[in-house]
Amino acid sequence: MTRTLPTPSKISQPFWDSCKAEHMQLQACQDCGVYAFYPVYVCPECASRKLEWRPVSGRGTIHTFTVAAKATFEKEGPLVVALIELEEGAMMVSNIETSTPETLSIGAAVRVRYEKVSDDITLPLFEPA
Repeated sequence: MTRTLPTPSKISQPFWDSCKAEHMQLQACQDCGVYAFYPVYVCPECASRKLEWRPVSGRGTIHTFTVAAKATFEKEGPLVVALIELEEGAMMVSNIETSTPETLSIGAAVRVRYEKVSDDITLPLFEPA
């Protein structure tokens, strides 16, 4: 089974472009400063429409995660699906790449790494920091 790839939309294209460049950017509200993920038209905190794309550190912590004993994609070994809280405050669902998922814990530090999966899509994945 192969991984289903995202289809960028008008609003999400800047995110996918930033991942392709390996310098992830997220939307941030110019009025309240809250970062939003997945891309939105209106700030989820204050309902402002003044959103801009800003670089993010790519560092975060594991908010929660689960381990599938057997990967369903081309990769061998366990598949770790996690909710990552980025330093900037946004929450992002992604995979954590590790050969030792038993060492992961909620609150553990992670950092982004990029995996080019097609000419158009580079996925932001995470690894233990």
